[in-house]
Amino acid sequence: MSIYDIKSKEEWQLVLDDICEQLGMTAAISDGKKLILQFSGERNALCSTIRANEESLVFICSQTQQFMAQEAERTRKPVIDACEAGMSKFVIPIFFKGEYQGALTGCGTCVHREEIETFVIEKSSKMKKEEINRQAQDVNEVEQIKVDDMAKRLFKEIKSDEQRAELR
Repeated sequence: MSIYDIKSKEEWQLVLDDICEQLGMTAAISDGKKLILQFSGERNALCSTIRANEESLVFICSQTQQFMAQEAERTRKPVIDACEAGMSKFVIPIFFKGEYQGALTGCGTCVHREEIETFVIEKSSKMKKEEINRQAQDVNEVEQIKVDDMAKRLFKEIKSDEQRAELR
């Protein structure tokens, strides 16, 4: 069993591309072992810089992804939050025949009227504050309601697809 029992690779790619286009987020699907299977979009410069440094990658990206994915799997519901750098993120669990198959993730935008956590980035990445502020200016902004609506819509769509796939 895999996520490809629910949607084809092409169908998943359309979902990922929709997240990228509608929210300006990088989107990915991962399997139950947290390996990325497909993605859409380019990371913004700030995310790329954070991910290029092992300490900030672990503290900001990996830690948040792990916690959110575990919570999504446990609750069987989407988790919508922000990474340690203050950028918006959501994780939607994917199940098939009752078994966890992986997750759909979107991340890398700043919620309108929220601040990027420059202090956290500075301490974990060793970047200079000026460079962080410069890169932060280029991070796409999105309304929180758009993130919430997209995550809820996709969760319902995936649940419906899971149910149809189980009947096959």
